Amino acid sequence: MDNENENAYEEIFIQHGVTLKKASANYISALNTVGVLLFGKYKKGNVHYFEWKMSETCEIVDTDSQDSDWSLVHTTATPDGKSSDDSGSSENDSQKNAKITIRVFFRELRGIEFHNTELRLYNQDANNKLVVHSVYLFNHVSPVGFVDFLERKRLIRRSSRRKYFYHCLEETDSDKLQKSFSELNIEDITSRPRATNPYYELVSRFAGVHQQFMPSSRRAEAVRTRPSPPKQQEEDEAAGNSEPQDGASNSQNSNEAECRKLAPRPDVHRAEPLDAKKWAEFRAADGSITEPNRVKEIIFRGGICNDIRPEVWKYLLGLELWEHTNAERVEHRTRKTEEYCLMKFQWESITPIQESNFTGYRERKCQIEKDVKRTDRAYDFFAGDDNPNLAKLQAILMTYVMYNFDLGYVQGMSDLLAPILCLMQNEADSFWCFVGFMQKVFSNFDIDQKGMKQQLECLRTLLAFVNEKLYKYLTDNQSENMYFCFRWLLVWFKREFTNSDIMLLWEVLWTDLPCPNFHLFICVAILDQEMDVFIDGQFTFTEILKHVNELSGRLHVTAILEQAESIYLQVKNTLEESKEPLVELRKIIGEEVSPDGAGASTGSEEEDDSCMSIVGEKSSSEEQELAMQRKVDEACDLSLSFAFF
Repeated sequence: MDNENENAYEEIFIQHGVTLKKASANYISALNTVGVLLFGKYKKGNVHYFEWKMSETCEIVDTDSQDSDWSLVHTTATPDGKSSDDSGSSENDSQKNAKITIRVFFRELRGIEFHNTELRLYNQDANNKLVVHSVYLFNHVSPVGFVDFLERKRLIRRSSRRKYFYHCLEETDSDKLQKSFSELNIEDITSRPRATNPYYELVSRFAGVHQQFMPSSRRAEAVRTRPSPPKQQEEDEAAGNSEPQDGASNSQNSNEAECRKLAPRPDVHRAEPLDAKKWAEFRAADGSITEPNRVKEIIFRGGICNDIRPEVWKYLLGLELWEHTNAERVEHRTRKTEEYCLMKFQWESITPIQESNFTGYRERKCQIEKDVKRTDRAYDFFAGDDNPNLAKLQAILMTYVMYNFDLGYVQGMSDLLAPILCLMQNEADSFWCFVGFMQKVFSNFDIDQKGMKQQLECLRTLLAFVNEKLYKYLTDNQSENMYFCFRWLLVWFKREFTNSDIMLLWEVLWTDLPCPNFHLFICVAILDQEMDVFIDGQFTFTEILKHVNELSGRLHVTAILEQAESIYLQVKNTLEESKEPLVELRKIIGEEVSPDGAGASTGSEEEDDSCMSIVGEKSSSEEQELAMQRKVDEACDLSLSFAFF
């Protein structure tokens, strides 16, 4: 027996009555036999593992004699060894024991999947393709309880694109895979060698999604025109860890920028906010609001004073209609409150049996419960245990599931709702304002991420136009995909500003002035301010990602709004003076494009090298398409985990 302190392990969960349905050929004699499935942890290194052992009787045990679910245990023992073969088990174990044992380290797995009573474990083959490691059938219970446990422990992360599939995120003392921006221990990650850093590898693959499957002609041109990479990058490319960047497009964009002189950025200063006195001047005798466009202009220029903010937000978010009289407003509010209560009653009255038979509802409820517990807990409004405001937050999100079950709930929605509830405090009013907000950002939560991809591409186009120096630097460092801005766009900068600042920023954006895409100019303004930091520090994609994350709570909302408007005016004035079509830019600033100019673009559509167009291209073979989709899936999943945890 080895040293007990080194080899001691702990059995965390155990389930009897589990049939082995599939495994490697070494265990063919154990297929379709019943055993015990165990999830444990080696105390040294905090390494988790799965283990399946044949039952003594080798037959299905009666339900009444077994536990009804995974059971928590506290036994400690010393294993005979700590290594596993390619199939995840130890041949020594199978030889020493009369019954077959299959053991696999959790860190060797790439995913788990469950459906009904079946649990599948996945690892990767030599070509980095997911393959089934083993399949288990739970004879008495569903594996969902165990999957929930792993998710609560942050050992797995739900895939945003594959139902019932979870990515494994094993974490050890010497090799930590950080699962979020908010919990990221950057010092540990950046201090370790790049070649052994799993976080870096994932982020690097994430950053290179759009370059993986560009047409061969473009790839060849890119290799010819890009600058010579540093030694480490050459080593990575030789190992197949990096892809060439598209230098042809960069050259074209650079030449265009040299020929194009941008209009100067005008000085912009914020004005006074909309106060109660000004607000009263827009209210007619019958209670309707006159000149709503003028109201929006004032809000865009200066925001809204705190004392009237709850009332005005209801108009900006569609709960109240500008033209409604006092009587119509009361009737409308009463009807909306009744509608909310009806939808709330629908989910509150679902019985446990209904819930157990309603997988989609059950999964969304579980996700809401988890997210509510970690939403804005640092603010007094949501602080403390048994806070009634947390119950309101959960009730509103659950009701939204009933309101829009096709979308239901997606991580990030709790971030959008929290400031609204904090301001409104009334449950029904908060719900309908949240509905209005979701209508503005609905495409952010598309399951195929199409809306986010389009916004990232527009942001890329905009930055290339207004700041050639920064864009060229990002391109040279394989960062022009703009994925480090994903969180900004997804939840509209919620994590970057304090509650008071985000309320000001959101109400400005809700006016849709000076264009519906003004949030993209906010992104450019922030990047513009950080340009020297990126370039002087010679930041790579990972370092840009780190720095962008650390901006949270350090941005000055007034300065950002002024610079964003200045950049917008610069682009608008340049386009007015330009004879070029620049269709995409004109669309971004909200200009109507004539049919004659529909075929034009900032470059040319034939040479459009954007990451989104490349993602959408048809690959030359089905295998390439599947491989590309896997990379896109991984990119989306990784970015979502960064955004919310």
